[in-house]
Amino acid sequence: MAGYITYRNQKATRNRPLDDDLIKRLAYLQDMGITMEVFSGGQPGKDEGGARVGSVRHDHGGAADAFFYKDGRKLDWANKEDLPVFQEIVSRGKANGITGFGAGPGYMQAGSMHIGGGNPGVWGAGGKGDSAPDWLKSAYNGSKYDPVAEVIAAASPTPETPAVAEVDDRSLGTKVFDRLLGSETPEQAKASVLPNVLPDTFMGVNTKKGINMLGALSSAFADSGADANKQIQAAAQAGAARRNSAQPVELALMSSAPGAQQNIPGGISSLAQMQPEELMELLKKQKQIGGLGGLGGWRV
Repeated sequence: MAGYITYRNQKATRNRPLDDDLIKRLAYLQDMGITMEVFSGGQPGKDEGGARVGSVRHDHGGAADAFFYKDGRKLDWANKEDLPVFQEIVSRGKANGITGFGAGPGYMQAGSMHIGGGNPGVWGAGGKGDSAPDWLKSAYNGSKYDPVAEVIAAASPTPETPAVAEVDDRSLGTKVFDRLLGSETPEQAKASVLPNVLPDTFMGVNTKKGINMLGALSSAFADSGADANKQIQAAAQAGAARRNSAQPVELALMSSAPGAQQNIPGGISSLAQMQPEELMELLKKQKQIGGLGGLGGWRV
């Protein structure tokens, strides 16, 4: 009898000893200073008759359910100090041709483990592979188990899946009309309608404050017309001053709209020769035409 195996299965249904081949494969336990105590061993095959239970893994002593001892102390995989020992038992057992291992909460007795032949795999509660504890899976599959990392991972919330950005495939015209009608989605409303067409400023108007192209043009023309109105009023005041004074007055008027001088009869310089009544009449006509009647409204 191998010194690293003891039997406490005399009253169990599976009360037979282990197969010689399995005993030889378990010889590494002696190198580890481990003693395996079998509480459920071999049993007769299905066609032999006699008491048996469970799967065929235990037939003819092909597997054992056991406790493990080291230095006279019973080991328990629930003890983090003993866990590396269990992992070594599994990894070295697999290297020696042992194919099946079962352990974990809800499977057999606490601290015990199934070890033997049969179809390769590991399992836990209910005999299912999905319920096998992580330390058993990692030991069997050759990866290193980190209990600290597992505790941290279990305590960490599952990261949320990043939201997929909405793809705006509307045409430029549709974007403009949707913006004017207020029929955009919240995500569409956040985006600029003309991000690559509209400049940062247009004729001195800041277009980054939600102004679209039509609004920029309208604002620019209105501002231009207002500047021209101020110039006409200034010219009218200058004319009145000239009429009441013998001192000639020289005026220098700058148009705020390109081409405005060509649209005024006689040019901007002729404003200085007009009587106040004429200037006010010109201003009245400009207002009637409006800021979009031409650049600055100067088309009389």
